[in-house]
Amino acid sequence: MKKLAVIICGLYLALSFIFYSSSVIAAEKHGIVDLQKILVQCDAGKKNVEILKKMGSDKFKPLKKKDAELRKLKDALEKQKSVLSKAMYTEKEMALQKQARDLQIRAKDAADEMKVKEEELLNKLIPEIDKAIKAIGEREKYTMITDARAPAYFSKDIDLTQKVIEELNKTYKPRK
Repeated sequence: MKKLAVIICGLYLALSFIFYSSSVIAAEKHGIVDLQKILVQCDAGKKNVEILKKMGSDKFKPLKKKDAELRKLKDALEKQKSVLSKAMYTEKEMALQKQARDLQIRAKDAADEMKVKEEELLNKLIPEIDKAIKAIGEREKYTMITDARAPAYFSKDIDLTQKVIEELNKTYKPRK
């Protein structure tokens, strides 16, 4: 009789654990967001892309023009190679190389400035994206919302990216 009571108690405990854990699992609600897509498709992200494009155009347009000039000068120097003395040719060639190095340095500086500006814009936007994700998570009772790059597989039914973009567009207005 004691064995039967122990077996019944064991079965009761096992079944209660199974039912309790399945109800906990069923109550969990998971969501996925694609942060890259949010950064590019939300209104603030689109504005950031425009800012970076304009800045890139302003920075790199004169550099491209100078690069084209240097190429023309180099072509002209190559054509004059047979006419110029070796010393004169070497002197002009070194002057062109110096200008080319200066241009490379300016291009690297411009790229570095662009990178700093991009990070600055991202650092302003990412906390706002986090707020939008948290607002949706709390409002719709999600247990966990993760980035889409982390899991190996997820159902498109739990993709909240568009909701986050819409929430962000409603709540976040970047300063001009």
